[in-house]
Amino acid sequence: MVFGFGKKKTQEHTTVPVQNEKTITLKDIPSMLQEIESPRTSEVISIAKTTKDEVEAHKKKIRELILHLESDDLKLDDVDRNLGVIVKRGKDAIVSTIKKETSSTLTSATKYDQAVLLNAEISQMLKKIGDVLGLNSRIIHIFAKKYADNLKDEIAKVAKSRNQLQSSINFVENLRTGSKDIIDLGQKITEYRDIILHKKDRISEIISEIEILKNNITTLEKQIHDLKSSDAHSKFLEIKRKIDSMSSEKSDVKNIIDLQFSKISRPLGRYSYISSFEKPVRKMMDELVASPYEVISPQNKSGIIQILEAVEKSIVSGSISVKDADKSLEQVQETISRLDEFITLKESYSNKVSTLEKDLAVFDIKSLESKEHELQKTRSDLANMESVKKKLESEVKDSEHVLARNTSDLESRLGKLVNSKVLLR
Repeated sequence: MVFGFGKKKTQEHTTVPVQNEKTITLKDIPSMLQEIESPRTSEVISIAKTTKDEVEAHKKKIRELILHLESDDLKLDDVDRNLGVIVKRGKDAIVSTIKKETSSTLTSATKYDQAVLLNAEISQMLKKIGDVLGLNSRIIHIFAKKYADNLKDEIAKVAKSRNQLQSSINFVENLRTGSKDIIDLGQKITEYRDIILHKKDRISEIISEIEILKNNITTLEKQIHDLKSSDAHSKFLEIKRKIDSMSSEKSDVKNIIDLQFSKISRPLGRYSYISSFEKPVRKMMDELVASPYEVISPQNKSGIIQILEAVEKSIVSGSISVKDADKSLEQVQETISRLDEFITLKESYSNKVSTLEKDLAVFDIKSLESKEHELQKTRSDLANMESVKKKLESEVKDSEHVLARNTSDLESRLGKLVNSKVLLR
């Protein structure tokens, strides 16, 4: 025989078939769980009181057995002296440990937590007694056989009482764990319901916003169509085409001017390095070298002549080196003499364009461009809104799947606890 009285595997409380159906809300769950747990904790307390009384009675009998064992010499005088020492030491260990464990006071259980503490005290007592008897098992079976069987019987009764209490406590603890899981599920369900409701509200808002955007697009498209269909817009386009067709005239004038100034580009470019003009005139000279068409105007005529005459003098004086001085002088003088021609050509073109551009006022092109820009932006906003709506609808669908799964799980868990079919609304 081996003495050992640890925790035994407790039997699960079986449920009976479902009897009826209950419809509940999330707010009902805490009180519902409390109603389930309350009688179970009361049952634990009741069992704990009975267990304490039974264990105390068994403790008394165990103590009496140990006191008899303590006074029994076990006829050790008839055995080998060394063996006798070993047996006495084992006997003393058993007596000391069990006397201590059977003399301690057990907790009186009037509350559930006290019942749990009582169960722990009894389990600890059984463990210590079992350990000491297990270590000295051969000694007590060989030299104290008449005590061994009685001790085993009484300790087994203590273990049986403890197991009943342990089983009821296990049931409550499992119930509490299950209740916590149910409460957690309830919180998740609340969160998903709120998320779904919020997103559905936002989808409704987006649907309204999409309708407004579609109406705005229809209105803008009609306004743009009306503007483009107007006589004023037709006249505007005709004038615009005339202005565009005149680009060749501008190119012709520009080519004439550029060709003339290309003849004096070498002396003009070289003079720019030695020029001592004031900053405004020097700036004009640099621009004249880069793009003479842009510089030529009635306002700049005197400045241009001043620059060209200075170039002319530098050629004569030899300040700037040119391949053929006479030819360069002739081309500079020719350029000066043709300035009025260039200005007239440029002004003629500019006046024609200016007159046509004034006629463009027949149509408010900025209003059309503004509406076209607004239409483009509104279409972009509509595409974004429809994308957001689609994304939210997908998220709602996913959340509803999770919500349905959690709801089914909660209903199943509650149904097992209350032995009813539970529907959550």
